[in-house]
Amino acid sequence: MPAPSSKLRWTQRITVAFLVACAALLLVVEGLSAETTVTQVGVIFCGAITTTALFLRRLVVPAVLASITFSIVCATLTVRLDNTFGVVELAALWWLMVWVVTDQPLRRILWIAPALGVAVFMIPLRMDNIRDHLDIVFIGLISGSVFMVMLGLYMRLHEQRRAAAVALARETQRLEYARDLHDFVAHHVTAIVAQAKAVRYTTAAGSPPSAEDLDGMLAGIEDAGSEALASMRSMITVLRGDDPTPQRHTLDEVLTGAADRFPGPARVSATIDDGLAGRPLPPPTLDAARHVVQESLTNVLRHAEGVGLVEITARMRGGEVEIIVRDDGTASDNPSPGFGLVGLTERVGAVGGALTAGATATGWQVTATLPAS
Repeated sequence: MPAPSSKLRWTQRITVAFLVACAALLLVVEGLSAETTVTQVGVIFCGAITTTALFLRRLVVPAVLASITFSIVCATLTVRLDNTFGVVELAALWWLMVWVVTDQPLRRILWIAPALGVAVFMIPLRMDNIRDHLDIVFIGLISGSVFMVMLGLYMRLHEQRRAAAVALARETQRLEYARDLHDFVAHHVTAIVAQAKAVRYTTAAGSPPSAEDLDGMLAGIEDAGSEALASMRSMITVLRGDDPTPQRHTLDEVLTGAADRFPGPARVSATIDDGLAGRPLPPPTLDAARHVVQESLTNVLRHAEGVGLVEITARMRGGEVEIIVRDDGTASDNPSPGFGLVGLTERVGAVGGALTAGATATGWQVTATLPAS
């Protein structure tokens, strides 16, 4: 089955071919209705070159010059046009006005648009007895030209807004990918690094770990690596546009799961109010809560020293869910710069929440308020 875009292209091609055929037929009729050979050739040639200029834009200037020249020639003839003045040519000139105002830079608009206007307003010179209806003709030409210019301005504004929307969507998508990559890589790889350091530390201390302890440490590294691969597969699925089976979790599952998988030596406790345990929450809220806890625990591993206890608390506060992650350690003297809290603030703000983070009297605390509905 052809793609929808392919069907659209074929529909556009058929429509354009039909309009071109109608214009060609009308142009032949106009040419045959002219009184002299000169006017016949002029009507057909000017109509053909202006219509061709709609597709070959380098012919715009020659088309304008041809139209003005033919109007001047007709003004000097004894027998002028009577039945037609060049409807196809006028329609093409008007549509070229729309194209110029829509697509061209200002410096080209300032001279091409007036030239098209001159060609349009010189068309009445081709007609016999035009003085009897000069006011009506010029009112029609002025109205049509103003409408075409306004249409071009509208299309130009619409295109600018569309381009701005595309740029904003790309920027939003780029930031989302940056946050996801940071979360996937920083959390799981930090866990791997922390456990590898623990193995080296115990070995360098002169007391090699027992086989059981070493197996547990290596199992932790293996689990963290498996989770990193699973996270990357999940992100690749999103990038490919596949439709993965949605995973539904409750807030207590998110918090207790993060606490159980924490690889550091510190003890992690998760406390959740009875009103939140098992309560269904919006998927964006659950996703933001998971990232808040995950990033906070990652920062504990990377930046904090002497941490003995990490407390994760979730409670209802004023109709919102409040997530607090607090540790009792001290900040590293030389913390490496990162984008974790910046991305986390953006992620929480995107779902309508707020995030604060800073040192307390007994350690470091991250607090996030998220919508409960």
